[in-house]
Amino acid sequence: QVGVTGLILLANRDTPANNLKEYVAMVKPSPGKYSYGSFGAGTTAHFAGEALQTLTGTKMLHVPYKGSAPAMTDLIGGQIPFSMDTVTAAIPQVKAGKVKAIAVTTAKRSALLPDVPTVAESGYPGMDAATWLVIVAPAGVPAEVKAKLEKTLGEVVADPATRQKLIDNGFEPTYATGAQVAAKIVKETPQ
Repeated sequence: QVGVTGLILLANRDTPANNLKEYVAMVKPSPGKYSYGSFGAGTTAHFAGEALQTLTGTKMLHVPYKGSAPAMTDLIGGQIPFSMDTVTAAIPQVKAGKVKAIAVTTAKRSALLPDVPTVAESGYPGMDAATWLVIVAPAGVPAEVKAKLEKTLGEVVADPATRQKLIDNGFEPTYATGAQVAAKIVKETPQ
């Protein structure tokens, strides 16, 4: 793993909710009345949106889009009141004031939007959802080759110029070995 980008609950700028408590107060009394968009069915944004609803006791209609751009367009245009997207995709629109950032889904705040609270900080602990940037190799790579690749990848991610490139592209540099990534996958896979 070389980086992560968190997911973020966004609201149309005319939506009355400005934080997660206001979102819950708005959505919870009217199950199914409100909708949220994501960049596709079965994506990390869709799963994070469903997990957030379970955590907050809310129920919204999921509107899957064919990518982040059309979901963001409809959020800005007011066709949907909420959206779940990556922090990377949200940054330009949040900074331009075109959408409101409600909360990030990661365990800690995003370095890319440090003023946006986490879901946990907003009163709902237990959520940690992000998109990982992982480099993989075919199965059966010899152990010595795998060790050399992991060592080199760790050095590359530690390089200040590489770290800055990752940040410039919306990722927080986060190195993890193949074994660490495999453990994450097992932890997040239903048994």
